[in-house]
Amino acid sequence: MAEGIKQTTPLQQAGLAPTRFEGGSISLWELADATLIRVHTLANAESTAAALATCGFPASVIPNTSNGAERAALCLRPGEWLLFSEQAGSEELLDELHAALDPASSSVLHQSDGLACFRLAGAGVPWLLSKLSSLDYLAGRSEGQHCTRTRLAQVTVLVHFHPEKAHDHNFVYDLIFDRSIAAYLWKLLLINAPHANELAQLGK
Repeated sequence: MAEGIKQTTPLQQAGLAPTRFEGGSISLWELADATLIRVHTLANAESTAAALATCGFPASVIPNTSNGAERAALCLRPGEWLLFSEQAGSEELLDELHAALDPASSSVLHQSDGLACFRLAGAGVPWLLSKLSSLDYLAGRSEGQHCTRTRLAQVTVLVHFHPEKAHDHNFVYDLIFDRSIAAYLWKLLLINAPHANELAQLGK
């Protein structure tokens, strides 16, 4: 997110607080300071991925793959990535990317202010997400780090499954989506969390 004055988070803007939920086998919280940058290229995807790697983003050219920890590159489709960082600020990353990429063939769009991100952790999370979409999140855990665009109860979401050690979780799910639907998605997840916890207990 841009440096300077701390901005209101999507949930705070919607009048919702607190922005963290702990219930049973599910932890859910809003990521307020993530930097999100979309890169699209008309040039060779492999050469662009190599340029992103010089900025610390180990980008793959295969859709639905994700690489990297603090600087993660999520491949959305051939020649398009969403870059994600919780520590690096937008000005820092934009300077690095503009220096590494050819502006004649690549676009770099700062989207931190237009997108929101929820992080989910715990054994009940795959059950919760499976309730709301057609994907098999339990089986998907065996694939390791990856990303996919899908719908949760008709809401378009980018799901990012990746390792996360900062809060003592092996893997977490990040939901990245349009800022305007943050309140709706938050309430939807909370309403369905109790049943997901029951399913997780039965599935043991």
